[in-house]
Amino acid sequence: MEIISIIIYILLGIISLAGLVLTVINLPGIWLIYGATLVAGIMDKFQNITPVILLVFFILCVASTFADNIAAALGAKKFGGTGWGMAGAVIGGILGMFSGSIWGILLAPLVGAVLFEILFAKKDMATSLKAGWGTFVGILISMVLKLGLSVVIIIFTIVKILS
Repeated sequence: MEIISIIIYILLGIISLAGLVLTVINLPGIWLIYGATLVAGIMDKFQNITPVILLVFFILCVASTFADNIAAALGAKKFGGTGWGMAGAVIGGILGMFSGSIWGILLAPLVGAVLFEILFAKKDMATSLKAGWGTFVGILISMVLKLGLSVVIIIFTIVKILS
């Protein structure tokens, strides 16, 4: 392997690690990881990382991108929330992404679910807080799953490139 290839693979590794950090703080780092995997596949002339593998990873990345909002809404529903709580969780999640902080990303869906339950579903504070807690739990589960998927993609890519 030439020195240029080694340097590029090292840079792809650094990009993947940055993607892992972004995933931990609930930003779309999985796309950095996917991009690094795509470049590694191109460099490898698709011998070890085939187009089929890249397509599967792409589908998984798309699914994980929507997982946070879906998990927040389902968490609200599982803990007794109404459709209003689910809608508040999704809207809060979207607004939380623009906050630029982990707290906004974690807490905005919870606040959205609670507010929508109180304002639109006319639920009491205890029931609304329960729905909000479900939202928070759903987001945490989604983050763990997304982090796991990110680690799997990175390890899979390393193993394939080194084989």
